[in-house]
Amino acid sequence: MKMSKIVQRLNVKLLAALEQIDEEAKQFEGYSHLSHSVQFDLFPSSLLVLCHFSNEQQFQAALASDVETKLQKHLHKLLLKKGIVLKDPKMNLKLKGSLEV
Repeated sequence: MKMSKIVQRLNVKLLAALEQIDEEAKQFEGYSHLSHSVQFDLFPSSLLVLCHFSNEQQFQAALASDVETKLQKHLHKLLLKKGIVLKDPKMNLKLKGSLEV
């Protein structure tokens, strides 16, 4: 299905903000990559950004040093500058450890 012009504009703004979040997250040890999911008919509440870490120890260290809160605030600020208001940024960005056990 083709995206409407409004959804295309929102997507461009979102991807630009996520690029900046990805760059900021790279400064934290163990950060591996970023993924996101979104349903534009429920946007912005449907936005979920996951910051993946390469192993469980680095993930736990990132949680302990409030990396998640820092990235949530930065995402909120970046999107706000683009006219997108997140009601609760804590629900929109999460850290994720490796799948290894």
